[in-house]
Amino acid sequence: MTALAAKSPSLWQTRPRPQVTTQQITAAWDVVIDRAPQPQSSVLAPLAAQAGARALEFLSPESLTGAQGRDVALVDRASGQCVAFASVLSAEGSDFQTRTGLSSKALEQVAWLTRVHVSPVAPAGAQAVLLYAALRQARSWGRNVAAFLMADDDTPTARRYGISPLLNVPRFDLPGTGAFRAKAQRLDLMLYHAAEEASKAGQPVEPSFLVGEVHDTINHLFLDKVGQSAFFQAVDAGTLTREQYVYTLTQLHQFVRYTTRLLGRCVGAANDTELRTHFIHHLKGEVNHEIIIERDLQHLGEDPTYVKEVAQPNLPTREFMCTQESAIAFYNDPVLMLAAPLAAEGVSGHLGQLFMDKINALVGSWGVKEPQKATYFLGSHIEFDGGDDGHWQGNLTLLAKHLRTEPQLRRFLALLRVSVDAVLRQWDSYVSDVELWSARPQ
Repeated sequence: MTALAAKSPSLWQTRPRPQVTTQQITAAWDVVIDRAPQPQSSVLAPLAAQAGARALEFLSPESLTGAQGRDVALVDRASGQCVAFASVLSAEGSDFQTRTGLSSKALEQVAWLTRVHVSPVAPAGAQAVLLYAALRQARSWGRNVAAFLMADDDTPTARRYGISPLLNVPRFDLPGTGAFRAKAQRLDLMLYHAAEEASKAGQPVEPSFLVGEVHDTINHLFLDKVGQSAFFQAVDAGTLTREQYVYTLTQLHQFVRYTTRLLGRCVGAANDTELRTHFIHHLKGEVNHEIIIERDLQHLGEDPTYVKEVAQPNLPTREFMCTQESAIAFYNDPVLMLAAPLAAEGVSGHLGQLFMDKINALVGSWGVKEPQKATYFLGSHIEFDGGDDGHWQGNLTLLAKHLRTEPQLRRFLALLRVSVDAVLRQWDSYVSDVELWSARPQ
């Protein structure tokens, strides 16, 4: 294992996320993504100066003030020239909301694509790749609908992607520019058709870019939120009770005890040698980990017999277990199964040393001598799952070789979102289910 990082002032080991990243999206093109939309983007400037580069189908915003989203530029790798550009923004609080008058609630699942520019000399497929690169950002935020301010007539892009007008929103006329309407399409359909169009044009999306969305989704829907769950808030504040910690270990045992059996099924179902080797290695790292939990409970003075033989998973724990069991027992798909450990090990793989310091201090405050002997399961999984060669990173690396198409990616993302939702509620339930022990009189 790689050595753990030095102590952090946070419970979590976090890696900085740069504002601007460059990723390979096709064999010929890179995509440059700016996490903060720029009113005067240096990447957009060369395109904006080109006659005919702005896609006249789309109305650009009057202002980006307060806009939340991404700037996305498509760059030819050989020449370094920008061939296409767009901004994808959260629709609420944007110029789209100002123009349409729609409520923030109506727009909370909506991403707005705007500032669309495509070089007149861009090769075939540039717009499709641009649309895919931009709109996939919105899917990783959990958005379901793509919205546009488009020319009122039946435009080529609207026809190709089945983009339809919002009939409850009046059209608006801009003197000297034309008539425009708010239009929309489901995000899943837009992304599927964009990926298909890009492939037919000889610009298929690279698998490494597809898998990047898995990481983005985990960051946005999970890692940015799990620290706010009741368990980690209680550890940080020093309010976690002994009863809540025992309940946490009890619930962890419910699914950890099945891990090696599920991984054994993955070994048997893996037809690819590298995939099978991965699961054999993962299985070896999980053998008898439920026994570690039992020893932690014994050191706390608890009898683990009830946990082993009688206790049952609570609702979010059972939901998490159903995701991994269905992936390998029903669908018989070891790659799909990786969605569950990415969620579960996303917690242990990102905990920092400060977490262990605080949980050990809490256990010691309950009168437990040598508290680290009651927290060994959580501490050991920081090493098993974290680092550049831990289980969590190993799963991401493996996915890059097995998720090669948009439909495969979408299938995986659907199960991943179920898994991370269940895990978030698990870490809340460990405190909320037995909150009485930490309640104070009003």
